[in-house]
Amino acid sequence: MPATLDSEGAHLLEYLVRIAPSVDPSNLSTFPTYSSVHTALGLQMAGRTYGDSLDRQGMSSLAIWANDAGYPAITGFIVDGEKKRPADGYFKFYDKDPDADGAWWLSEVAKAKVFPWPQRDVATNAVPNRDKQLQEPSRFPRPLQDARTVGDLASPNSRFFLKSEWGPISKIWPALSFSKRSVGDYLYKEYDPSRDFIVYAGTSDPTRTENPLHRQHLLSILIAEPGEPVPTEKLVPWDSWQDALRKHDKAWPYSFGVRAGWALTELPRARDVVPAAYRSLGIRRNWGGVSEILGTERDSLLPLLVAWVELPNREVVLATSAARDRIREIRENSSLSSALARMQTLIQGRLGPGRSVWQQTPPRSLPAGTNLTFLLQDKLEEQKNLCALCGKLMRLDTEKKLLQCSPDRIVSTNPSYGADNLQITHLACNLAKNDGSTEDFEEWLELISGDTIDPE
Repeated sequence: MPATLDSEGAHLLEYLVRIAPSVDPSNLSTFPTYSSVHTALGLQMAGRTYGDSLDRQGMSSLAIWANDAGYPAITGFIVDGEKKRPADGYFKFYDKDPDADGAWWLSEVAKAKVFPWPQRDVATNAVPNRDKQLQEPSRFPRPLQDARTVGDLASPNSRFFLKSEWGPISKIWPALSFSKRSVGDYLYKEYDPSRDFIVYAGTSDPTRTENPLHRQHLLSILIAEPGEPVPTEKLVPWDSWQDALRKHDKAWPYSFGVRAGWALTELPRARDVVPAAYRSLGIRRNWGGVSEILGTERDSLLPLLVAWVELPNREVVLATSAARDRIREIRENSSLSSALARMQTLIQGRLGPGRSVWQQTPPRSLPAGTNLTFLLQDKLEEQKNLCALCGKLMRLDTEKKLLQCSPDRIVSTNPSYGADNLQITHLACNLAKNDGSTEDFEEWLELISGDTIDPE
């Protein structure tokens, strides 16, 4: 029997074995996505993307365990929603080429479907081949909390942005705050939370940075959540906000949430590690802003020691982050994004009293608080991109109008576009169904397909 598998990997293995019968190597729409598996397992976000979070909560240990035991590469069941194949890290772990070894991947999937997976000595607290994980952090990164250096956190394309602060990230001030809204606009444009970091440097002003050990030293590294700036008082403890108002008035009215933060334990002098970036913060036009750390200065950050900081509002920020990650993933998938936007426009055009009574009685509606984009995506995933009426595949990238996705109310007399009354169909099928029932449509479909004879 091979080395035992940790409990998180065992939990994932149990799930993948359970869904194995529904995974068809000849039909990529039957493969679960990273986000759907993450949701099905009820996991909290522990990374910057769903795939990264899964890596840190069982997918890494399962892959290593199965490989060491000579078992099929079962983590290949899980695919990127856009590419319809596993992430590049899956192929690289097995020394395969993502573009050239698709046949190998599908053969591993076929083997994994019928393999007699062991049911004993699986769920333990032991982590197999810990040394291998430590030697190869780029393949399967360790949990964020276990990072020991900046290099453990970073990827080759990570960018680092230096920002002056009164103190380190902490429970007292668990937010990235700034005085000028333009700073938030810049970070929203340039900063990517799936790969980039903010580095705090203490100011030289004793009225702002009260602790002399913090002045002009590197203090923290963190993952921020850029977006629409949030009023700072909503992200920091009330006592901290009141104390800041007494000392500095409303010096930092805007903030971003922080997904994760680490203290730089040795508090190195900023001028010794990132002299150019630190000097640039003193240029008048950069006051209160950020400066990117480049070249050799970026490299000098990687060996710095870090320690995880537990933040009080982290779960709230992560919930927001998960939604924004999902939006980001949708936007990166141009065909999916276009299809969802088109259907959302159709629904919004049908809502409310804007249409005349003869066209729409009663007015069609959407339950309050519904995120229409997510609802439509969930329906597509639930239907595996198959038309709810004819059962055939809906191509998201088609330019043929009648074959495009169309939102349809299941019960036409029910005006709601809520989750329990919404399905996705081909536009042609939706038009054919019109205000009839699904049963009416099925009878019509049988008639035109020649499977039945018109009783009339």
